[in-house]
Amino acid sequence: MVFKRLFSITLAAALLAGSFGAAESGVTAADALFGGAVAYDAPVAEPADDGATDGGDEEDMYGSNDTASRSTYPTLRLGDSDSTDGVAYIVFLQNRLIELGYLDDAADGTYGENTQTAVREFQKANGLEATGIADPETQQKVYSDTSTLVLASPDTTLFGSDTMRVQNALAQWGFMFSQVDGKMGDNTRVAIKDFKEYMMTVDPEYGATPTPAPTNTPAPTPEGGEVFDDMPVASDELLDGVTPIVLKADGNIDQEVLQYVDGEKQFQVYRQTVRNGDKGDEAMRVQKRLKNLKYLYSADGSFGGLSELALKYFQRKHGLSESGVADQQTQELLFSPGAQPAEEYVFPYKIIVDISDQRVYVGQWNGSAYRDLVKKMKCSTGKDNTPTPTGTYQAQGRTGDEWYYFKEFNCYAKWATRIVGGILFHSITYNSHKGRSGSTRSLGRKASHGCIRLSVEDAKWIYDNCPTGTTVVIRE
Repeated sequence: MVFKRLFSITLAAALLAGSFGAAESGVTAADALFGGAVAYDAPVAEPADDGATDGGDEEDMYGSNDTASRSTYPTLRLGDSDSTDGVAYIVFLQNRLIELGYLDDAADGTYGENTQTAVREFQKANGLEATGIADPETQQKVYSDTSTLVLASPDTTLFGSDTMRVQNALAQWGFMFSQVDGKMGDNTRVAIKDFKEYMMTVDPEYGATPTPAPTNTPAPTPEGGEVFDDMPVASDELLDGVTPIVLKADGNIDQEVLQYVDGEKQFQVYRQTVRNGDKGDEAMRVQKRLKNLKYLYSADGSFGGLSELALKYFQRKHGLSESGVADQQTQELLFSPGAQPAEEYVFPYKIIVDISDQRVYVGQWNGSAYRDLVKKMKCSTGKDNTPTPTGTYQAQGRTGDEWYYFKEFNCYAKWATRIVGGILFHSITYNSHKGRSGSTRSLGRKASHGCIRLSVEDAKWIYDNCPTGTTVVIRE
């Protein structure tokens, strides 16, 4: 019970109450979770049994490698990643550090510099050697009762600084979508550099050194009063080996940046209308602002279908015509301080994995929420000693083509989609010769090292229909 509490994200009391009430009235837990009445044209049926026979107990497919357990704490350090279909040690650690306030980042299953810093700060605050390495002693302390831990306190010393003001302005204008925290990190420097390069494009005078005004001082006369009739004629051509001076943008805060940030010069937020199919700087700015406000998951400078869907929701929330076109009126509101954030990213679908009933529920976006339950899939999640990590994640996308090979266990699965770290959606398993080793009859009970197994058809549906970034909620 202790581990279950430590490794799980508890549902809010209101949601639990809603779920219990829904169960009594015949409404499913998925209905309560997606919120409101769930509308669908026909009953959502589960996949039929494929009738295949098992090639043995699927729980034993791992053989001698089936030794991982969440009760074992391996040493974790910078550069480590969760292994595929193994226990999500790093995801669990990251989720706990987020809960304790030391990590302000997504749990992604990779032990990067942010995780290392969070571990080091936790160790400092809780009387451990501050190595930044999550050894067993550190992890045991991390997962201990919160009443025995020193929690992280927010750093408010940098608010109001030049860095904070610049971050706020660049985020508002669509140049920065990382956290506004008052710290001059790499993401902030990149945003400043992007802003300067953009300004140099739209305003050739930006950053240029003024040419000195001519004076009436007479030209000097050579000594001796000699006049050289054979002086060479001045030429604009560069001599061999001479490099022209090119104005380059850097990531430093300078006076010109602050003039725009502080309103001494007016930044022009609208320059051109952006619509589906557009590419370039203006499309990127619109995307970055939508991402900053949590409507859009990623920005690549190419304004496509997902960008249009996100923009329509922004327009709906702000009382504008839901055209999906970023016209002047839309952009002036989008790039303003009054722009409202979204509740969550907009995608065609949202996926709920319910460990308690071993089902996957898919809700479809209806323009304002994921209230239409369109698919219900039977699944198998991680076994009790190798659980599937609970939490909310943005799916990391397809992993290869039809077949996915698990090197550690010498077996295959079809249509794998990565959720976080080494945790995947994938089909029932196949042996090393791609012969079926399980059937859909084995679904509906815990069986994996953390991945979520589905029928071949259901795994392919997620692979085909749920792009990178799709929200996946895994709950007990």
